[in-house]
Amino acid sequence: MGDSSNDSAVEQRPIIYLTGFGPFPPHGVNPSQVAVEHLDVTKLEEELDVKVVKEIIPVEYEKVTKVVKQRWKELKPKLTVHVGVSGQAETLVLEQVGHNNGYSRLDNCRCLPSRGECCPGGEEVITSGIRMDLISRALNSDTSLKLTCVKSTDAGRFLCDFIFYTSLHEDKSRSAFIHVPTLNRFSKEDIASAIEKAVKEMYLQVNEHDRVEIEALNV
Repeated sequence: MGDSSNDSAVEQRPIIYLTGFGPFPPHGVNPSQVAVEHLDVTKLEEELDVKVVKEIIPVEYEKVTKVVKQRWKELKPKLTVHVGVSGQAETLVLEQVGHNNGYSRLDNCRCLPSRGECCPGGEEVITSGIRMDLISRALNSDTSLKLTCVKSTDAGRFLCDFIFYTSLHEDKSRSAFIHVPTLNRFSKEDIASAIEKAVKEMYLQVNEHDRVEIEALNV
């Protein structure tokens, strides 16, 4: 896990927690890791007045459960965005829902979650409070981006879906997942630029939602 500064003033800023995945067959180099590592953290931090914490997570169910729950507790992020690769994706894909059950694909340790379940006793499906249709619209209207953007409701029942549901179970109002295409379709620079724009739009949406809620409480 890394961040851009240890300055005490930065520590008081809202946190964006951003993850990618390490390699797994057939992706010897995972485009999500490459794109997340290439993302311009300094630009995001300056524009949004936030602290961005990036982390690359192994493709292992047990590790995802342990690390993600720990980060929610430690960081108390304003926004969490997980990034993973989809060999079928032809562009940026914003996932709207995460699934609790149906995990039958072995991870890098050749392990499965107990009963194929992410969070025992959790809802079958959790929908992110972030409106991915609005995020997609914002990205598609930005002519500087090389990738278009679509919304999806099927994150795939593997580690991508698993990590997304894990965060949704912690706080669905500020959790997101982005599927990126392979590097033979787009460059790491182009993918990172699209992720950066998506993260920015997601943060602004979450921030506005929080502002409205606070105002309602003060009425």
